Amino acid sequence: MSIASLLLSNPGSRSGDTRLDEVADRLERLGKLIRIQPETPEELPEAIREHGKQVDQVVLGGGDGSVNLALDALIEVNRPLGLLPLGTANDLARSLSIPEDINAAMDIITRGHLRRIDVARANDVSFVNAIGMGLGPRMTREMDGDIKQRFGVLAYLIGVVRALRGQRCFAAEVSDQRRRRVGRFLQITVANGIHYGGGMTVSEDAKLDDGMLDVLLVERQSRLSLLLNALRFRTGQTRGADNVIHWRCRELQVETRPALEITADGEFLTRTPVSCSVCPGALGVFAPE
Repeated sequence: MSIASLLLSNPGSRSGDTRLDEVADRLERLGKLIRIQPETPEELPEAIREHGKQVDQVVLGGGDGSVNLALDALIEVNRPLGLLPLGTANDLARSLSIPEDINAAMDIITRGHLRRIDVARANDVSFVNAIGMGLGPRMTREMDGDIKQRFGVLAYLIGVVRALRGQRCFAAEVSDQRRRRVGRFLQITVANGIHYGGGMTVSEDAKLDDGMLDVLLVERQSRLSLLLNALRFRTGQTRGADNVIHWRCRELQVETRPALEITADGEFLTRTPVSCSVCPGALGVFAPE
């Protein structure tokens, strides 16, 4: 059976197009291939909307930011996503157990096992991994493109260290239909997926297809306490942690004082106040069985 593919790469991703020629050859052996190399990352959704309905699958080379940019367009054209992890952190690929080796990732696409995963909304913005406010956005600002190109995943550690130097708390009210929490926080994370922020884990039992959001509140604490909690954030074992609160819900509202920027999958996309919800099974992705 012939399979038509749209192959896209994000010119802003860390690895770019350097490893995609072999992928293109493999896709051409499957059937028709449309290969688009946008000049800017912002052209990705336009390319998907223009060509997505002409193919059976969309293959995207890039990281979490690339997926975020393409997300709404992918949902609109309703075509399966084949993900080639060419970004810095590749949190979505990690959540789906897609290997960073491009040939191995391409093997998963050709096997054709489709998994439906949830997509979340924050105000009018879609995201698949997580949104963050507080320490996370400050960390993102400390990691410019040059640092990410030079240091890869280590750029996230550099960003954390720099962000901690300007550590500030903010007042927030976080509520869903069953609970309400008011306090002063260093970071609020609302996750749809499992991994975020360069390999952090929101919860050891989080899932991409459970129809739930994971809420992680990091209360005001000393730098020493925050560093001691760092391993918990990495592994997702936050139960019983001091000054860390976790719960699950389907919808959430967050108000902060002052209003804060929000990063979604590493991109600055909205501000508080924010209303979050989950769209179960909104995106099809090729993944290991």
